[in-house]
Amino acid sequence: MLRDDVLRALEENRDTAVSGQALADRFGVSRNAVWKVINQLREEGHEILSDGNKGYRLDDASDVLSEAGIRVFLPEREDLKIAVYPTIDSTNNEAKRRLGAGDGGNLLIVADAQTAGRGRMGHTFYSPDGSGIYMTLSIDLANPLYQPERITLAAAVAVVRALHPYLNEELRLKWVNDIFYREKKVCGILSEGVTDLETGLIQHAIVGIGINVRPAEFPEELRDIAGTLGILSPSRNEIVGRIVTELLDLYQDLSSDLYLQEYLKFSMHPDKVREFLGKS
Repeated sequence: MLRDDVLRALEENRDTAVSGQALADRFGVSRNAVWKVINQLREEGHEILSDGNKGYRLDDASDVLSEAGIRVFLPEREDLKIAVYPTIDSTNNEAKRRLGAGDGGNLLIVADAQTAGRGRMGHTFYSPDGSGIYMTLSIDLANPLYQPERITLAAAVAVVRALHPYLNEELRLKWVNDIFYREKKVCGILSEGVTDLETGLIQHAIVGIGINVRPAEFPEELRDIAGTLGILSPSRNEIVGRIVTELLDLYQDLSSDLYLQEYLKFSMHPDKVREFLGKS
């Protein structure tokens, strides 16, 4: 699809303008067709700068979540199915609906906003548009698993790894599924597993991650609890790509205790982590 091809080219060249002729030649279309796609992308909210002499470039402030933008940061994961929604009830719910409909394999669901974001113990996760990342990775585990906590622990480590280069202070991990920054919750993780009834082992994981990335206004009842990372760059597409890369690597061997040592380093409750390690 020309729209996706042009958007991916712009995402790949954020620091450099790409001429309309170069895009036309690359995709075998007319410059007028490229111009129409550029206007379509602008109508969708992408901030695209244009210079008659140099071509088109995404503005540094342009931060629209898209499959094309995410795939730039997942070059070796073309087999991963990706679906991006402007608004959805819950990315975890959508992943389960698709799995129930027979849409197996590895799947990434991302939304700009959720109307019924879910947390653990029936809690909700406030999910306004334009400022956060709300994503679910539905994945076949490389090896069946009997300790469900490892799915969440590995996800927390993946988020810390992905975000660490962009923060001035360290993230802190609250057992078992919350991530704090500057003493406020900025991320929640909701993991669900599909278990083989004969073996009792978890064979498929559905991992939901909600992150408050950009500055945002919270409802009064959340202002003393919830916070944001407050970072304006990199793009949310890049952050999603980096988290997924870390997740897929970690989920190749969830039986390892190496990532649990990483979790312990950032943990707010080290005794609980050591207790879990003792049972492993």
